[in-house]
Amino acid sequence: MRILAIQSQVIHGHVGNNAGVFPMQRQGADVWAMPTAVLAFNPSYGPPAMRPSEPAEIDAWVAALQTRPEWKQIDAVLLGWLGNARTAEAAARAAKAVKAANPNAIFLCDPVMGDHDTGLYVEGALPPFIRDHLISQADIITPNGFELEFLLGRKVETLPDALKACDELRARGPKTVIATTLKRSDGGQGMLEALLVNDQGAWLCGVPDLGEGLPKGAGDLFAALFLIRTLKGRLPKKALLFAMAGTYVMLRDALERKQPEMRLVAAQEEFCNPAHLPEIERVR
Repeated sequence: MRILAIQSQVIHGHVGNNAGVFPMQRQGADVWAMPTAVLAFNPSYGPPAMRPSEPAEIDAWVAALQTRPEWKQIDAVLLGWLGNARTAEAAARAAKAVKAANPNAIFLCDPVMGDHDTGLYVEGALPPFIRDHLISQADIITPNGFELEFLLGRKVETLPDALKACDELRARGPKTVIATTLKRSDGGQGMLEALLVNDQGAWLCGVPDLGEGLPKGAGDLFAALFLIRTLKGRLPKKALLFAMAGTYVMLRDALERKQPEMRLVAAQEEFCNPAHLPEIERVR
């Protein structure tokens, strides 16, 4: 398995590629990590001394990589934090180039742009670009609850709302939509839920809500774990279970040990063989 992962890179901590690359490698993937920006650490710690990758730089990296015979053997593209619309355009060109070389390659887009507690935290032109251009190119998208509402332009408050929202997004192009960190008024109290919708049906998976103050990077880890299990041929339901379980145990481990970051290396067996089995049910 070979994966091109295009998202942020930090020197300290586990977000972006620093959250997703090692878990995918640990599951046997050859990961080509392309940074959309290099930061000292996650911005939640303070000014991160960020250096964005210029679009021309990304284009040059892709052009160079295309000279390698392994380029045609890339099985998937994982797109995460992009930062601004110009970088997103270059990342979209990279994904198209992979698909041109291997039409069977899977394109997973995690539309990172904001959250309920922060609002939008990327350049203003990026969310509309993701909504109007990137979503239609992707095979799988993994918006959180806030991003789901932005992409639809309305509130998502109940399970029927979420099912309808995922159906509408699937009509724009993606075969699979996974809405993560759902907060709904008709159930799920005390749980953190993810809803997966595809051609075969819809599944709701939940783990205990661990509360506030958790390490950043959970969404990046979830997307990576789901993608790697999908590439291994697991059914979407099984891939969802694995991704939810692996993400939950890493967050719980950090919380119990009072660590500000997930311990991806020290606790790697936790996400490889998670002990906690999430609740999951077919809802359609």
